[in-house]
Amino acid sequence: MTGKITGFGELLLRLSPMSHGELIAQSDGLAINFAGAEANIIADLSLLGHKTQFITAIPDNPIGKKAFKFLNQLGTATDNILFDQGRMGAYYIEHGTSIRGTQVTYDRKESSFTQLSLNTNNWEKILENSSHLVVTGITPALSKKAEDSMLNALSVAKSNGCKVVFDLNFRRTLWTIEAAKKSFNQILPYVNILFGNIGSVNDVFGADIATENNFESLQKGTEKAIKFVSQLGDFDTVGMTIRQQKTASDNVLSSMIKQEGRLTSGLLIPTIIKDRLGGGDAFVAGVLHGMLSNWDIKKTIDFGTAAFALTQTLSGDINYMDEKQILAVSQGDLKGYVKR
Repeated sequence: MTGKITGFGELLLRLSPMSHGELIAQSDGLAINFAGAEANIIADLSLLGHKTQFITAIPDNPIGKKAFKFLNQLGTATDNILFDQGRMGAYYIEHGTSIRGTQVTYDRKESSFTQLSLNTNNWEKILENSSHLVVTGITPALSKKAEDSMLNALSVAKSNGCKVVFDLNFRRTLWTIEAAKKSFNQILPYVNILFGNIGSVNDVFGADIATENNFESLQKGTEKAIKFVSQLGDFDTVGMTIRQQKTASDNVLSSMIKQEGRLTSGLLIPTIIKDRLGGGDAFVAGVLHGMLSNWDIKKTIDFGTAAFALTQTLSGDINYMDEKQILAVSQGDLKGYVKR
């Protein structure tokens, strides 16, 4: 029986112009939502029926209380979330379209989460009965306290037989390549299931994997990236997304996974992008769902790819599609017919 899946990271206030595709300079109002890589993964898993909990810190004010309610509504346990007198980290999204890319602007310095400090005793209690711990490369970039708390979590997880799921998720606006590489090298020995993409492997580890903007080249590059990172740790599974971006709106999405020494490619899905964020998180959740459901690797990778693509057709970072809907796409139902 699988225990609960625990996620650790910063939940952010997500602000974007009320009219999708507008610039902030054009807008008179911003839509309020909440997101964050780790929270997205945990929310998606919760919506797929898994027992989950999320660990973070949020301010004890109306914004923090709204964030808390957001997580509860998605079905994830919030018992171990810390409220403080700090501030909610935020990010602003100006959604791109056609030849204009999406722009993300962070406002997260000195947030409640960056001040959170959790020691090994805290984590022994938090991770009790957890089968998986989900973390990403964003957390150690935020503060020394956040990085130390994450390393303490990894140590306890390893001692308790809790599998560590790590998404490389390099954010160049948050720290330097040198700092990221040093931190990731500390983290990788604890990791059982690794996720990423060519970009993160090139950026952080200097893999210098050259690709052209066509699917065949990107697929070969992803195979090289998986082989490269496989030498950096003893991973049970390595999964990577593949994105051929023709324009901001017109993408071809796929993926690749390595398990038991074998590479398996995911379904190829042409996708018109509604909201660029949250796709990689949905892929992680989809792959984990397949693994926890004891599906074969091809069904698992196709499900993860379908989750990746479907999330890009929705507003917001969360994948609200259920297993049946995701399975239909993973089995080739790509025409988008009306269902009555």
